[in-house]
Order: sequence, then structure tokens, then C-alpha cells
Amino acid sequence: MLNDNQIGRRIALLRKERGYTQEQISFILNVTPQAVSKWEKGNALPDTSLLPLLAKTLGISIDRLLTGGSIMEKTSPYDGEYKKEEYYWGLQHSLLAERIVEIMQDDKANKRLLDIGSGEGRDAIYFAKCGFQVDALEISNPGVEKIRQYSQSSGYDVNVLHSDMIGYELKASYDVIYSHGSLQFLPLDQRKNHFEKYKRHTCVGGLNAHLIFVEKPFIKIAPDWEKDEFFYLSGDLARYYHDWEILRCDEQIIDCNSAGISHQHAVHSIIARKIEA
Repeated sequence: MLNDNQIGRRIALLRKERGYTQEQISFILNVTPQAVSKWEKGNALPDTSLLPLLAKTLGISIDRLLTGGSIMEKTSPYDGEYKKEEYYWGLQHSLLAERIVEIMQDDKANKRLLDIGSGEGRDAIYFAKCGFQVDALEISNPGVEKIRQYSQSSGYDVNVLHSDMIGYELKASYDVIYSHGSLQFLPLDQRKNHFEKYKRHTCVGGLNAHLIFVEKPFIKIAPDWEKDEFFYLSGDLARYYHDWEILRCDEQIIDCNSAGISHQHAVHSIIARKIEA
């Protein structure tokens, strides 16, 4: 049975996360602002004919809009770690993020950047410090709270998008689309579509930068590797970006201490520039 109050709170949360006013939602759906207000207060439900466009506008599936799914419940394997006071991934930004800043040099002001799977926000805040307008996409409830806390304490604004990267519909174009160790959660049969979407929503001259985990027979699976994480193969990123200018394409073995156990990962990173529409 649907709960009007929970659905209303979800609509309000998603609307605010994506930066819409009630008036803007009402214009998109061709209803009155008063109708949107009633939904969010739990006094009424949207007409079923409006659900496809409402869900698309809010960047979520109809099922998750109505039932909660990834927005209102525990959905990330890192939720337990993110609830702790310390930062699971630390606060030091990544080398890949630093390379993006070096490439952009003095052309960072007012540039839009999407950080996919932002975790606790270490790279998102770094990009904001460097002058980018940052959207941080993160599924974890405590992760989202950590990003907001870090943003507030650091004094650098980050727009948090609380949603699942899987199937997330981008509504804007970006100068940089970035991920660092998060795209292994994309199901194998959906990867191609997601990378094509990232490329479509990148401005000409803009960058895509990703770090992924690649499978190597001589590297043991990490102790905190989840059943819904999937390795990439060497060369996968180069194939996805074969029609872009590839600025960097590296593969290396790194040491890691996540989960408190020393282990290694084989990782592959790419920075590619879109050269034409």
C-alpha cells in the first residue's frame, strides 16, 4: 500500500536535490504549484499519468519514486563505514583529481563538474576549492551527510545529488564528468549505455576522467569487494573513448588498506577530451 506522506517527502527531497522549485515542477508537469505542495505535504498523490515525466524530471524510476528504494533506505555497502566519525577514504584528494585541475589550469572558474559516486566528498570538495561548480552524485545516506558536513566545514559549496548512479538521468551538460573507483557498480549490460550518456552530456572541449578496477589473475580480490561490483578489463576505457582525444591512459598496481586489511588493486585510469559534438 502506498504511503502518501512518504511519497510526498520523497518528492520534496528529490526536487530540492535537483535544484527545482515547486513552481518549476508545476510548469514542467502542467499543474499548479498548489498541487505540487499538496503532494509534498502528503495530502494528495500525483495522477498516474504524470508519474513518468515526474520520475524522469527527478532523475529516478517510477518504482523508486513510489516505494523509496535507493533514496530512503540503506543502499550502499559503505553505509556502515560512512556513519563513523572518521572519513573512510580520508580527506586527501586523489591524484586523478589533481591531474584534472592541472589540465584545466586557469580555466576552472564556473566550469561544471559531475563527481559520480562521490563517497564522502574528498574529491568533490577539492574541485570546489579549485573553482569548479560541483555536482556530487552519491547513493549512500550517511555518505551524503558526510559530503554536506565537509562542504559546510570547509566553506566550499557542493550540490549533492542523492541518487543511484545506475540509470541516473543527467539533465545538464558538464565540462568535466569524473569518477574515482565507483563505476564497478555499473552492471555489465548497462556499462556501454552509461558511458555513452556521459559522453553526450559533456561539452565540446570538456573532459571525462575515470579510475576503474581491472581484473588481474595475480591480484587477489579485495576483502571489501561486494557481490554487485564487477571488474573491468584492460583497454575497456580506451574502447569507450576511442573517438575522443585521449590525454592520459594509465594502468598500475596500488596498495590499499580499506577494511583495515592491507591488499592491492589493479587500476586503470583515463582522461579524455571531447573534440566534436
